[in-house]
Amino acid sequence: MDNPETTNSENVFTADKIDDHIWLGDIDSSANHQALNELNITHILTILHFDPEREKNDRYIRKHVFSYDTHKADLIGEFESCYQFIERAVSKNQNVLIHCHAGMSRSATIACAYLMKKYNLSYETALEQLKAKRPCVYPNPGFAHQLRLYHSKKYSYKPSKSDSNKPSTSDQVVAENNFDDVIPPTKNDTCSKEYKCKICRQVLFTDADLETHIAGIGRFDLYSRSSAFKAKINAEVKGNGYCEQEIFTTQPTWLPDVYDKDTQNGEIECPNSKCQAKLGRYSLVGEKCTCAKWINPAFHFHRSKVDECPIAKNDTIEKLLLQRSVPV
Repeated sequence: MDNPETTNSENVFTADKIDDHIWLGDIDSSANHQALNELNITHILTILHFDPEREKNDRYIRKHVFSYDTHKADLIGEFESCYQFIERAVSKNQNVLIHCHAGMSRSATIACAYLMKKYNLSYETALEQLKAKRPCVYPNPGFAHQLRLYHSKKYSYKPSKSDSNKPSTSDQVVAENNFDDVIPPTKNDTCSKEYKCKICRQVLFTDADLETHIAGIGRFDLYSRSSAFKAKINAEVKGNGYCEQEIFTTQPTWLPDVYDKDTQNGEIECPNSKCQAKLGRYSLVGEKCTCAKWINPAFHFHRSKVDECPIAKNDTIEKLLLQRSVPV
């Protein structure tokens, strides 16, 4: 008899059943031991760039694939070993959880590859079926490229010089805006607002650089964290559904090339060398807005650290503000 698809756990399970014996979720679902027990999940497949904490008496059968969520990351070389790990469990009527950080890109890629091979599906068909069970899935452009290559190789891939999985130029242009309706506003030559460092008045970006997103809705968005659920109730949402709670931007031109660094997150400091105030944080693996929506990559500025100013702001007022001493 199949195990139930739902759980009575008070902590809502942030994973979705995508096939017989298989769940796809985020890092929170892998730590929800009450739900894992209720669903009789015995195998956990983790796709992360770090090793998450485990209990001392960890009883799960695990496989860990080390991978960042970047368009240059190589996952196609792991498809076969992950398929075998999942299939061995399923063939014994055992249940598997596949997860990454948000349950949208890395783990969705592995789940999609599994469905493609098992049911002889194209990437597009497998992704459509996956989205029917978990609407938030969105493999990044590099992973999508690898999944299409996997299909063209009839689900049997052996790396070679001729079969490079490097993303195409169009993939690189996307630059990983790959989570949850991240919609760049229409850019034009007339910007109405600019955002400045509150301390030194350095111009940081304009309203043309903002990354807007649809406010989080739905079971996954609302309940994945209790704090996100509370924030959603008090969300400030425009009539068109865009969230206005936090400030996310495209990668600032004055910020060093974060993609060449070893770390995936860090502080955003004012580019003025005499100021260097901490203005926010960036995360290449993504960050959840207080409305519960995931943004990836995330360049997040704290509202308390920047001023939103009309571009035609009174010059006299601006000069008075600049007379304030700047901490060195």
